[in-house]
Amino acid sequence: MASLAAGGVAAIAMAILEVAARASGHAIIDPETQQFEPTGLFGLAMSAVGLANMWIGFALSVKRLHDRDRSGWWPVWQLLIVALATILIVVAIAVPKEQGALWYVLSGAAGLAAFAISVWLFVQIGFLRGTQGPNRFGPDPLGAARDNAQL
Repeated sequence: MASLAAGGVAAIAMAILEVAARASGHAIIDPETQQFEPTGLFGLAMSAVGLANMWIGFALSVKRLHDRDRSGWWPVWQLLIVALATILIVVAIAVPKEQGALWYVLSGAAGLAAFAISVWLFVQIGFLRGTQGPNRFGPDPLGAARDNAQL
């Protein structure tokens, strides 16, 4: 719920910034090409909102993983593997065709690893119940509520 709320607030903030930018004649999204072209103060503000939203999402993911008694480093590994896959695909495109096959295989393997971690994180963060009782990251945030819960 917190992730949805943060995303909603970020979307509203970005919409307000876009309206303000268009009103001042500095549209962030080009109306003809629908391309995102962040320039000037409005582009900087949009980037700040995006980075803040990304940080909130990362913090919520780590908090939820800790609730599941999992390491908070998993989102970092996911980000690093996605970055590695991106770099490898750029290299595969840039090298001559006779050398490109290996790079495509490596980028595909990194992409598959990123996909596997993403699915695992999606299930861990989104669908599974937190650890009942205290774990290595602290007490159960729903401790008293779980003790009194009835079906």
